[in-house]
Amino acid sequence: MTDQSTPGAAPTPPPTQTINIQAPPAAPTNGLAVASLVLGIVSLFLFWVPFLGWVPVLVALVLGLIALQHPYGRGMAIGGLVCAGIALIIKVIFWVMLLGIFGAAATASHIHGY
Repeated sequence: MTDQSTPGAAPTPPPTQTINIQAPPAAPTNGLAVASLVLGIVSLFLFWVPFLGWVPVLVALVLGLIALQHPYGRGMAIGGLVCAGIALIIKVIFWVMLLGIFGAAATASHIHGY
């Protein structure tokens, strides 16, 4: 008996090689930095809300400052601080202007007797 295949039969395929590809380990993240970034972005859209608008700004600032103490997620923490800082500046300017407009309107209506 020989190991030769019979004429007309398909040759046996060569053995396949198995390749084991592993994903690199995920970098650790900082949940406080992520929360700071999300709240900083949300605060940019809620600057005009009278009372609710202050909550995401202040929480994003606090979480961003705490997240800077951790070794991971510094970029997101800085991004959250920047977004919250910009939102805070816009919020203060917006409300000062709005109060100035209402004050001017009240003064004008009082002077002119409306």
